[in-house]
Amino acid sequence: MKRVVFLLTAIILLYLASSLTIKAVYGPSYMFPPSEDYWMPDGTGGWVQHGEPSAPQPEVPSVNVPLPVQYLPIFLPALLLALFMFGPLSKKIETADPENRDAGGNDNETDS
Repeated sequence: MKRVVFLLTAIILLYLASSLTIKAVYGPSYMFPPSEDYWMPDGTGGWVQHGEPSAPQPEVPSVNVPLPVQYLPIFLPALLLALFMFGPLSKKIETADPENRDAGGNDNETDS
């Protein structure tokens, strides 16, 4: 159980770290945390109102954030999860039931 909590914590931290890094690099052109009302880059250095943003229009010119960079905070945690669920790290989170083990550590499962 403790290993699963560590995995979940690592996934959340990886999402937050990558999102905050992209926000630091691209500034107001990358919307984090996501919301419905914000100023969206228009592709030419200007801003387009999306919804009803409470903040004034940013003073800096907008920058186009590449699509792969926008999805990086989703793909990095997904890759970590895939490595632990289906890849070579899957044995790290498996825990055997202590009731079904003998003194040598072998599983004693019987099919009834």
